[in-house]
Amino acid sequence: MKKVLLGTTALLAAGMFAGPALGQARTAMTATNFNLSLGGFTTFNAWYQTAYPGTNTETGTDNPRNLAFGFDAELEFRGAATLSNGVKVGWEIELEAGGTEPKNNKFCSLVAPLSSTVRSNASCADYIDDNFMYLDGRLGKVTLGGVGEPGGYAISAPRTYTSASGISLNDDAGDALAVAGSNRASFTNTVSVNAGRNRVIYEAPAMNGFRLMIAYAPDLALENTIGTTQNDDVGEANNDMHIQGAWAGSVGGNRLRFSLAYGTSAAENKDSTATMVSANTRWRLGADYQIGALTLGGHYRKALRNAVSVLQDEDVKVWGIGATYTMGVWEFGAGYEKATTEQLGDAAVAAVAAVAATPGNVGTPAVTAVAANAAGTGEDTAVRWDVGVNYTGLGSGRTLRLGLRQQDWKDNNVDPDHQSKVRSIDAVYDWTVGPGVAFSVGYTNYRYTHHTGLDATDTQATRTAHGINVQTKFSF
Repeated sequence: MKKVLLGTTALLAAGMFAGPALGQARTAMTATNFNLSLGGFTTFNAWYQTAYPGTNTETGTDNPRNLAFGFDAELEFRGAATLSNGVKVGWEIELEAGGTEPKNNKFCSLVAPLSSTVRSNASCADYIDDNFMYLDGRLGKVTLGGVGEPGGYAISAPRTYTSASGISLNDDAGDALAVAGSNRASFTNTVSVNAGRNRVIYEAPAMNGFRLMIAYAPDLALENTIGTTQNDDVGEANNDMHIQGAWAGSVGGNRLRFSLAYGTSAAENKDSTATMVSANTRWRLGADYQIGALTLGGHYRKALRNAVSVLQDEDVKVWGIGATYTMGVWEFGAGYEKATTEQLGDAAVAAVAAVAATPGNVGTPAVTAVAANAAGTGEDTAVRWDVGVNYTGLGSGRTLRLGLRQQDWKDNNVDPDHQSKVRSIDAVYDWTVGPGVAFSVGYTNYRYTHHTGLDATDTQATRTAHGINVQTKFSF
């Protein structure tokens, strides 16, 4: 939902934003028990690219227009108060006011057997983003509602690379074109799953540099779930427990940080013949160490793919290392990551019949029989490295960013549909015009070597595209 800053045209002359209105902090609207405030953002995006790398050169499919405009917006309603005992309480409701969610809801389709006047939560867009309330006191903070786990706990490999987002990889239906077909390797670097589900989150008071967070969600099937849902849906998970801890301190006069996270979700399917069904367990660790102007760090994540489904389980790993160095108004950085997905051995599984959608139950599609699989029959891999430099010497809230990133996707069966090489050279100019007003211009040179979408044979081909994007964003 939060999109990379893209932009508008040269309309953003400094004189047009000299007035104070947009730059002021939000004004509280006093109520009898809460101080109410209204916030949010609006963005206008314009981008042009010379070609779509995934376009089939023989059929011409997946070839949207080269010039496009986009608008996104969100309204955030907040209330906050401090009780007589010092406990802070509040709430927030975020309403989608532009972008893909209203568009998708407009064309929402009805799903039987629900009433013709009722739309299924599973097939329609959701106008509500996060919506929650909280209590914050001496014993910690409790958050209740539809929200993802709070950030700031996970430590990752440091880097300075910034994508200019000058190349859109969406087709004319809005679906992302596959960089490497169905290659199963993934650079996912979190143990959080399914943001927006109703949760109870507890954050303990910080103590000696240590922070702890525990989150629990009884159901992961629907966003902003109201009421009860079935607890035996094939391929669904419930009772998600997520624990994260982080520590920051000093060793030898230099900053040192650690983070550790663990998450698990139970599989709802109770079929005793489904031997491939297991809990969705994942864990992650990260650390970084700062020595003067130099910061070194890394992260490691391990999880299961297809854990709660009757499909074959796969062991997923991703790790990365990186470093940044600051020298006055210059910052340099480099990072390297590798991801692997390897099949695990499982016994055969019988077919599972489809479950029709009913009120409170999203339903599930039929699952065909799965034959027994041996362990270690294949491993998909992906390697990604990048370098970048940021320059802040322009002053007046202006930053220039340059970056180079390359990705190499390999398939365990050397299937050309699932293999590709991607290189992106990016240049970004960011300008914080004033409080609440930001402007960005980006250029991307994108080089894509792949088979699918380029021709009808198994011969890999290379295509290069150039993209420019401009963005204006108001935050209020």
